[in-house]
Amino acid sequence: MEKWTRLFYQPCLPLGEDGRRMTGSREHIALSRKAAGEGMVLVKNEKQALPLRKGEKIAVFGKGCADYVKGGGGSGDVTVAYVRNLLDGLRQKEQEGKVTLFAALGAFYEEEVKKQYAQGIVPGMTEEPEIPEALLEEAAAFASTAVVSICRFSGENWDRTIVEEEHDEATLQFQTQEEDLIRRSSQVFEKGDF
Repeated sequence: MEKWTRLFYQPCLPLGEDGRRMTGSREHIALSRKAAGEGMVLVKNEKQALPLRKGEKIAVFGKGCADYVKGGGGSGDVTVAYVRNLLDGLRQKEQEGKVTLFAALGAFYEEEVKKQYAQGIVPGMTEEPEIPEALLEEAAAFASTAVVSICRFSGENWDRTIVEEEHDEATLQFQTQEEDLIRRSSQVFEKGDF
């Protein structure tokens, strides 16, 4: 049985016909970015918050902007050349002049996630921290648009909380902290939808 132990064959790196590594190759990254862009779904845009205008000032809310887990737990994990969370990606877009970020909010989430990691909480399992009222007001004074990141992480033998609704549809159930975050941010931003 030992010869079938999975760890002897990790990481699983598919190779192309010419023997080059496919995962993490330039072509693979380009395809992944295209699929991600085309696969995103906008649930609401009733107040026309999107698309963002060039240079738009944004405030990014939600622990998911800093506590990012690529893939999933257990067999959902993937081998990649690099990982970029939402804040990293938006900071790159800021350097390109496409958006302007409210830096204090990103720093708040990075620090809160770092504290939870130091307490032994693993990536993807952190709790949504409560935003101080003063920071929320600063964000609203600086930015015209709020981006709220809600994240989920699933792994072996446990999964996300879902609620069964009519017609056998399953939807994600917001945690109390997430509902509070969405409600509070949508109250102070002009184009808030909740």
